[in-house]
Parts: sequence; C-alpha cells; structure tokens
Amino acid sequence: MAAAAGELPLSDDILADILIRLPTLADFGRACASCPAFRRVITGHPFLRRLHALHPPSLLGTRTYFGFHPVDAPNPSAPAARALAGAADFDFSFLPEPGFWMVRDERGGRFVVDRDEGMDDTFTTIAVCDPLFRRYELLPAIPGDLAATVQQPDRVNGERRCHVFLAPSDNEEEVVAGAPKSFTVIWMAQCPTKLVAFVFSSVSMQWRAVAPASWRDLDPSMRSVSEKSLRYRNYAYGCFYWSLEEFPFRQNLIALDMGRMKFFRANHPLPRERGEFSIVELGESRLGMFRLASNNMDGGGVLRLFSANRETHGSCVSEWVYEKEAPLSRSYKYDMLGLADGKLILVATQNVRSAPEVHCISLDFKALQHEEIQGMIHHDFRPHVPIPLPTPYMGYPPSLSLPTI
Repeated sequence: MAAAAGELPLSDDILADILIRLPTLADFGRACASCPAFRRVITGHPFLRRLHALHPPSLLGTRTYFGFHPVDAPNPSAPAARALAGAADFDFSFLPEPGFWMVRDERGGRFVVDRDEGMDDTFTTIAVCDPLFRRYELLPAIPGDLAATVQQPDRVNGERRCHVFLAPSDNEEEVVAGAPKSFTVIWMAQCPTKLVAFVFSSVSMQWRAVAPASWRDLDPSMRSVSEKSLRYRNYAYGCFYWSLEEFPFRQNLIALDMGRMKFFRANHPLPRERGEFSIVELGESRLGMFRLASNNMDGGGVLRLFSANRETHGSCVSEWVYEKEAPLSRSYKYDMLGLADGKLILVATQNVRSAPEVHCISLDFKALQHEEIQGMIHHDFRPHVPIPLPTPYMGYPPSLSLPTI
C-alpha cells in the first residue's frame, strides 16, 4: 500500500533510530520543520528523553530582576533563545493569587519561588514551577515538629537569613527515563547558634531534616557568631559549597553533602583572602575552584584556578593545588554569575562613573580563554546595587523541551 502524502513508509521506531543520529540541536529543529512525520517523532516524549540524554542543554540567556534576557547573534543558540523568550511566561502570571512571588532559584528549567503570607517570613509558601509549560506545584508546609527545631533566624539589614533553593535530581537516570516531576528543594536557615536545613523530595512528597550543625563545629575559630555570613553557593559532585566569612577574619568553606545529609567544614585554598569563587567539576574526581581577586576598587585583577581531589577534600589545606591564572582587564570590574556550557560566566562592568558598558563573557576552564556573549544583560542592569545578580538559564528550544513539573 502506498504511503499517504506527507508520510514515510517507515515505522516511528525506525525513524527515531535514524533521526537520533543528527549531530546538533539545530539539525533537529530543521528536521521538525521539513517533514510532519519527523516532527511527530522528534517532539514525542520518548524521543526527547533520548535526545536530552545525548545532548546537554545550551546557555539561552539570563533571568534577572528585569525578566528573561536571551543571548543574541552570533551565538548559535540565539534562535532557540528568542523562541523561548516568546513562549515562556517569565513573569509567572500563572501562579496563584494573591501575593507577590519571589524567585529564589532556577535549575534545569524549574524555578523555586516563595511568597510571604503576611504572618511569618521565616516559613513562607513555596512553589516549584515551569514557566515554559505554565505549570506549578505548591509544596506542603514544613511539618511542625521540624519547624519547632528552628531558632529565629538571624537577620542582616532587616532581611531574613533563610534560603530556598533547588538541588539536582537524586536520580538522573529517572529523569532520562521520564519522571518530569522529580525534584528536590532545600530550605535552610542561619540560626543564632546553628545551621538548619530541611530537604523536600517530590518523590516522597515529604520534608526531612539534615543533621544540624553548630557554628562552633563549622568554624571553631569564629570569634563572633552574630557576624557570620554564608555566601557564594556552589554545587559539584553531590555537595553544595558556601564561603563562611567573618569580617575581617579568615573564611572557611562549608559543604552540605546531599548523600550523607550532613554539613561539614572543608579547607579553603586562600582562607585569609576574601572574594568571589566558583566550584567546578574538572573531571576524574577532581574539584576545581576559581577565585576572583581584584587588584583594588579601580577594577582588573586576576582569576586563579585551584584543584583538589574529591575523595580526600577537606583533610588539609595542602590538598588544594594552584593550577593557573588569567589576568583581567583593568578597564572593567568583574562578578561571577555561575557555570554554563562547561564554562565560567562573568559580568564585566566598564570602569567609568557614568553609563558604564556591561558585558557577559564566558571563560573556558582548560584554556582560560574568554569570549563575549551578546545579549544576556538588561541595559539598565548595574552590579553592586541591592538586587540579585543575573542567573544563567540553561535549556532547549521550546519544540525540544519536556515539562519539568
């Protein structure tokens, strides 16, 4: 029997085995546009799970206080970024009213947001949402027996020291196999005498407690518990990392091991130098740290890379080994945004008093070579003001995306 017009005399399974060999995400987009049968197969959820397992997401833009800002040409992801900007609701107008929802974190196309119900800004209403598919899930309240263990969190300049953020999925194979609802949310509070955290799993739909850690255990040399500060959250190899700072004294590296559900103190390669850092996975169980050290308030400085072995990390300072460094232009001041596409993303702000130019640049781990990324930054954005820095958004074109909720 002859195939109908627009169809191919091949089964969907055979077509899928052929199409999955296409080399780039752009090729999948062109295949979708060229043939209805190709589009039917490629946009099916089973095929997209295979595609996502083979092709990592791309850097499509940043989410800032001003909304989503896509990358521009000549970046090869510019068409996908423009499509995402037009298709997704980054204003989160689909979330339930009333109340103002504040974005706390983003990972893998999911956002965690919360709102203050006007009664207690320590325990807020938390939701995880997908702005592309306009889906959300309200999390249950933290149970009373867990909440009772929380001392009134410290405040800085009148703001609470509670944090809500997403963790990578517990089971990456489960995600590939097609469990879009699988996500993990962490609620953490900096209390006067201890660090407290609870973890929510969408699989069990329950909150559980991380073993609390006293500040004295995390930093025995801390002179003033009230002046502690956790900054620069990073994630690598199953652990979250923060810098525990006490001005003007030394800083330590604090880690949360998601496997052991436990906080511990790790060693810092430069404990007496304050500054931004990013933790990266260098491969072969090697942990890397990029340290951003400015020369002075006039801009410039240097970006240093240190490495340590993941299995033995934390036993002594000598584990950190200096690898290399890259000088930074004195014409700009720099801030770290995070990691994307296997590169470190920086914001470079021109060192002038009025109307400074602001650029995004990406830095290759191995070669320490950087290139500018067009777009990404709102023209009104200014670092060093009391609004959050942009966060890189990694994803797929809308036609090749799967719901995350």
